[in-house]
Amino acid sequence: MNKFFRKIRQQLLNEGKTWKYLKYAIGEILLIMIGIFAALQLNNWNQKRLQEIEFKTTLEQLYNTISDDHHLYETNANLVEGHIESIGVLLNDSAQQLALGYPYYLWSLSFTSAFENDSHSNELIEDLNYDPQNKRHKNIARQLQSYHNLLQRDTPLENQFSQKINTALLKHNIPYPGFGLNDIQGGFIADSTYYSSIEIATAKELLTDPYFRSLLKSERTAKTFQTLVYREQRDDALAMMRIIKKYHPEVRLLIEDVGIIGTAINGFDDVGAKSTPLLLIDEQENIWEISMHLKHGAVKFRCRDSWAINWGGSAFPKGEAERHGQDIQIEKEGDYKIILNLTKNTYEFITLDD
Repeated sequence: MNKFFRKIRQQLLNEGKTWKYLKYAIGEILLIMIGIFAALQLNNWNQKRLQEIEFKTTLEQLYNTISDDHHLYETNANLVEGHIESIGVLLNDSAQQLALGYPYYLWSLSFTSAFENDSHSNELIEDLNYDPQNKRHKNIARQLQSYHNLLQRDTPLENQFSQKINTALLKHNIPYPGFGLNDIQGGFIADSTYYSSIEIATAKELLTDPYFRSLLKSERTAKTFQTLVYREQRDDALAMMRIIKKYHPEVRLLIEDVGIIGTAINGFDDVGAKSTPLLLIDEQENIWEISMHLKHGAVKFRCRDSWAINWGGSAFPKGEAERHGQDIQIEKEGDYKIILNLTKNTYEFITLDD
């Protein structure tokens, strides 16, 4: 091609057609400039396309981590509301019908979620790569930064009143309950054999002390505020998910390695059991299945053999799959086909017995 253009230029010069040569040279320069400009535009377009793909990929990851945040805040709010209810029981149980459980109720006020501060959203927001010239990118990045600041805000998990309550319990020789994290997550049970009659009597006496009762009332007020904070965080997480969904309508929750675990199979983690994997049969609808034998007992579904993402429910043989819900009670031993639909958030246990 270069030889062809060079031949034309040489011919024009030899024929003395200088003006035509100049016009040709200018045209050739313009042609080259147009080619370079087109190549740059194509390169810019391709870079923007790749950046948009990366941006949407990160948004989908954020959509999932913020969804986890949303459920965490909801779980924490429910936990603290349980504390408030316990304080009401302690202050109003004049007949002392629940006296055997007093030490447990008092210590439970300091229990917190096992998944507190487990959010992965912060690092994704910090590493977000967006086009500052793109107004929509810039707007979402600004809103994500606001959400990031929300996550950085301290949540009043501990306050001076709960610390004073715990100090009083230790001062009066009422020890911390002797059970592990799994027991706390499942809801503690007042075991009358753990605390001595003297310790229970001491707890009864503490609940008649005006100063100690004032601590409980102050703790209830503090936890009421704490619940409001969690509810606000939950609503902010949901709002952020909607913003992402509006920009990227195809975004979806990505759930991997779903399994089932429980006493109806081989037990929970306390006996070293692992989740039995379910088979993903419909990726688009996020439907998981397995056929297996179940004993009379309880089960839950969870992701990646971890309690960070799990589902339970209050009904059998079918019901709503609730994030961090209660254990699903298997009422009858037998062979079942288990279907978990994480798009509709439902589960069903279909009996296979003749």
